[in-house]
Amino acid sequence: MLRDGQSHLDLNSNEALVCRSVWISDIHLGTKHARVAELLGFLRGVDCKYLYIVGDFIDGWELKFRWFWRDDYNVLIQKLLRKSRRQTQIIYISGNHDEFVEQFMGMGFGNVTMARQAIHTAADGKKYLVIHGHQADGLTHFNHLLEKLGSHLYNWILDFNLYLNRLRRVFGFGHWSLAAYLKSKAKSAVKYVTEYEDTLVSMARHHQADGVICGHIHRAEVKMIGEVQYLNCGDWVESCTALIEDFDGKIKLIQFHENDVLRAGRGPGPHDPGDGREGDGRGGGTSDRRRHARDERATADAGLLRIGDEDARPAAADAGVQI
Repeated sequence: MLRDGQSHLDLNSNEALVCRSVWISDIHLGTKHARVAELLGFLRGVDCKYLYIVGDFIDGWELKFRWFWRDDYNVLIQKLLRKSRRQTQIIYISGNHDEFVEQFMGMGFGNVTMARQAIHTAADGKKYLVIHGHQADGLTHFNHLLEKLGSHLYNWILDFNLYLNRLRRVFGFGHWSLAAYLKSKAKSAVKYVTEYEDTLVSMARHHQADGVICGHIHRAEVKMIGEVQYLNCGDWVESCTALIEDFDGKIKLIQFHENDVLRAGRGPGPHDPGDGREGDGRGGGTSDRRRHARDERATADAGLLRIGDEDARPAAADAGVQI
């Protein structure tokens, strides 16, 4: 069980985690950097009712460029199918690297459902837009070739990081992510992430959702941006992170292994008040406005897959999002 006040947990123990929902994203099967062993270890220790795969499960781009498929990829797929047969509902949200699954959107395969996006109702009644996130990426829309070149550059950095970490282990040092370090230091990357987050938060507002759950940028995060909760699953290439929801509706970030670079300067907290959005905080709204927002949700969510409504409690009008 989760302890109050904890938002980052390491699951390197034999204690099983029973929860209501799990979100994972960006596994990138088809690349040699997919952390399948770690993901299998995580899934073996987790039992949940809803399991979301939030895009880029299979990297169709890399497989088309160069075929790479290991036996443990098949083990992972078998593990997921076994979970689906044991009453875990799996929702596969398409991403940009696995865009080839778009032809199956809206279809169900046993207890596995395919969708571009979904509205998840948490146990406390709060609504979350679940979407991979490439829809908020300008490169995806305007320059597909440039995006693919960036993907190959990212893979080169991961190749270099692999050899670097082997050398670090020889000298007794732990895992270190060069890609995460570069993203945290580059001003253009920080600007890109901020714009990405803002766009997804705007999409959540459009659907009258209390939060947005996404992936895509390989940067795990849980925080408030104005009145909307932004939650990013991270990835299973570098960070080995996931989001979990307990049976009270609290959603927290799981880190499967220790990684000092990913922890540095991060963690849940309010959005930077210096960027002009401080006035959008949770305390500024009225009860009437909240009731009006709830009335509009049915229209905004009409075309989306809806998950979790059947056993959710109504959210209190004045309740804040708890982390």
